[in-house]
Amino acid sequence: MNKYLSWIGALFLIGCVGAAEAADPDPSHYISRLGLPDGAKLRIGRGRANSIAYSPDSKRLAVGGTHGVWIIDAQYGKEVALLQGHTRPVKSAEYAPDGKTIASASEDRTARIWDAETGALLHTLEHRRIVNSAAYSPDGKTIVTGCFENKIRIWDAQTGSLLRIIEGHTDEVNSTQYSPDGGFIVSGSGDGTARIWDAQTGALLRVFEGHTERVTSAAYSPDGKTIATGSYDETVRVWNAETGALLHTLETYERENTASYVYSVKYSIDGSFIAAGGQFLHVSLWNADNGAPIRPFDGYRSVGDVAFSPDGHNIAGKTSSGTVKIWNIEIGALIYTIGGFRSGVEFASFTPDGNGVAVIFLLGLRIFDPETGAYLKRIPNIGGWEAAFSPDGKFAAGVEPSRMINIVEVETGSRVHTLKGHTDQIISVAYAPGGRFVVSGSRDQTARIWDSETGSLVHTLAGHSDWVSSAAYSPDDKTVVTASRDQTVRIWDALTGAHLKTLEGHTDRVYSAAYSPDGKRIVSGGRDRTVRIWDAETGANLKTIKTYVVNSVEYSPDGKTFATANYDGAIRVWNSATGALLKTFIGHKYWAHSARYSPDGKSLVSSGQSGSVFVWDIFDL
Repeated sequence: MNKYLSWIGALFLIGCVGAAEAADPDPSHYISRLGLPDGAKLRIGRGRANSIAYSPDSKRLAVGGTHGVWIIDAQYGKEVALLQGHTRPVKSAEYAPDGKTIASASEDRTARIWDAETGALLHTLEHRRIVNSAAYSPDGKTIVTGCFENKIRIWDAQTGSLLRIIEGHTDEVNSTQYSPDGGFIVSGSGDGTARIWDAQTGALLRVFEGHTERVTSAAYSPDGKTIATGSYDETVRVWNAETGALLHTLETYERENTASYVYSVKYSIDGSFIAAGGQFLHVSLWNADNGAPIRPFDGYRSVGDVAFSPDGHNIAGKTSSGTVKIWNIEIGALIYTIGGFRSGVEFASFTPDGNGVAVIFLLGLRIFDPETGAYLKRIPNIGGWEAAFSPDGKFAAGVEPSRMINIVEVETGSRVHTLKGHTDQIISVAYAPGGRFVVSGSRDQTARIWDSETGSLVHTLAGHSDWVSSAAYSPDDKTVVTASRDQTVRIWDALTGAHLKTLEGHTDRVYSAAYSPDGKRIVSGGRDRTVRIWDAETGANLKTIKTYVVNSVEYSPDGKTFATANYDGAIRVWNSATGALLKTFIGHKYWAHSARYSPDGKSLVSSGQSGSVFVWDIFDL
């Protein structure tokens, strides 16, 4: 009878969620204003998600990722709070058994304890290396952490004081968890072993050997009798916790015929099931008693961290598509998808009229209102990692992974031309100010000029000895500037394709170069941690500015400033006449890919590996 009722409840929930999704087709999960960094007026995308954990009452999810720990309503997918303070991405987050606090582990070499209700930071637990995991004891009084230092640390959860350091692993500790009675700790390590330790003394009690690659996850069963481990060797193994005997080796559900690393292994609350997720894996589910496979829950390409809800009804998985999916266990159906957790955004730009912010996400180019964040439209046939709009905004050129460029009509989304000719990955694409021609740069060491009206190749600009990182037109359409990993910037005649000038001075790869609005200057930046300003006529190096590694440079519409996107994740705005730094915007926790001005020059939009796009207000500069 109870099983029948749970099926009815699950079907009802699916119906409710399906109706909600049908009534609200907008990708609202991409937009967030919680915890915006200084100077930002909008965030598109919540950033990369690394871990998920349910609250004890199953009502909330703690999602650790790029920007901190997101607290999400588990029923409706709406964000509740963002716990910020970590200076690098969060690797794991977990609720205390009473639900009152949250422990997080981060790449910034700290673990932190937060008040789950107010979001206040209570304690910072300092480490010497990246912290991979943080887990509460069953009574909530202590926290165990594992890090890249190959050590396990035990902390007082009330005071944040260090109680004990446990040593023995010979490589990084990826996973730590207490036994159900709190007497033991199990750890998984890059040394290929899982180990059991006495939680009071730190004594090593048992070593589980058999995996041929690093152990990424280790979990106790709820009764403490078995331990499940996951590894880069593509297996999940179940062991007798008392004797160390191997009980089962579980077959994972590969999505593709390739290496399927296991990232996460969890037991259900009642101990009936074991679930795992990983690279190129569905969520795999097995019978915990005999190891028999039950069913896979289909994600997109890969499902990383997995979590069972404490009420026993659902399982959540973090997917590589930038979503957290929740499935009902009883009937194996997907009941909710929470979007916006993208692993990286390569392209973001204002539309030519300034009324939209265009972002390439997984399923194409999406356009959002730059003021409200409202979703405006999706342009199909534009994917990949780079795009450009024609000056009149009627067309878009999008780089495809298959070494092609699609010219698409923005209004209809129909493909007008496909530009083929490059023999390796295309890195950049840009329209000429006149609107007819398109220039592209590629790993094949060439830039190419295309007629966007006919789709024909006009010129191949050959001469660089390494990848062409960027290519851009001069304001008068007469020349093209290219930047290359061969440490040079080159100027070409756009009408004939002839090489005109080589600008030398960079001492490492050049990633980006752009003309000033009047065409008299060129700014370039790259791996040598400099920005260089050149005279476009003579090629003379007018100014060299030291900064961090520069991924992109762009002049403001009035030419008075230029912006750089840097490898340290910052966006910097510079005075183009003096080279003085005017403003630094900090929001991307990984490297920033690009920074582009709005047509009126009052805003910047930036993208990067953080998985979010930020719109910055520079009106007061």
